[in-house]
Amino acid sequence: MKLLLTNDDGINAKGIHTLARRLECDNEIIIAAPSEQRSASSHSITVRSGIEVKEQKIEGLNSRAYSIDGTPADCVRIAVDKLVGGKVDMVISGINEGYNIGIDVVYSGTVSAAIEAAICKIPSMAVSMDTRNQDYDYSIAADYANKVLNIAGQKYLKDDVVLNLNIPNVKREEIKGMKVCRTGFKMYDDFFIEKKDENNNKGFYQEGKLTGYDIEGTDLYYVKRGFVTLTPLHYDLTNYEILNKVKNIFE
Repeated sequence: MKLLLTNDDGINAKGIHTLARRLECDNEIIIAAPSEQRSASSHSITVRSGIEVKEQKIEGLNSRAYSIDGTPADCVRIAVDKLVGGKVDMVISGINEGYNIGIDVVYSGTVSAAIEAAICKIPSMAVSMDTRNQDYDYSIAADYANKVLNIAGQKYLKDDVVLNLNIPNVKREEIKGMKVCRTGFKMYDDFFIEKKDENNNKGFYQEGKLTGYDIEGTDLYYVKRGFVTLTPLHYDLTNYEILNKVKNIFE
């Protein structure tokens, strides 16, 4: 298959290198990733300035790679239009440093890059791994991404659906399996602390804790319990369950 890899952690991130090494044995890989860290950039795009693109050699990889001075969504748009040279079978975004579960999918540049591919009618997958414990192994996430890619290629590969894959940070033998499940609602019990910098300028810094891991049937619930999760996402945000009700009220 011909695959486009991107991310929001940047062209030099370990996650995308690990993923490319795993996939380039059996696939044609093109990498197009931001030139610098772009986490939490959501689905922003560059509209009022030029976007610099540089071809880049990544040590240990044979794949073509491009460093793009733009957002993750920019990377997909430019690569599909100008860089890949023909049809792309799938876009894979990741491996992200940290989960993209619950409400994080709204903020995530990783997920948004995959959604941009779906908007372009290209099948896509976002891959993320818990990295809070420093002893993590991206090769586990890369293997699961390859497994999903192979199954999807044979049985299910829709061009308007994003497969959102999340891998817990446990040893390979401790993973309990894979759950296809819905997105949970991870809330940040946030508060802001006022601090001053060395120049006495005032700023507010976010602190807090996560909640929402106890709602059964969600990605939050299962990753907390050692499962890999897979959630199909779609860019159509219409709430169809209440569409007719709202129509009756306002029309």
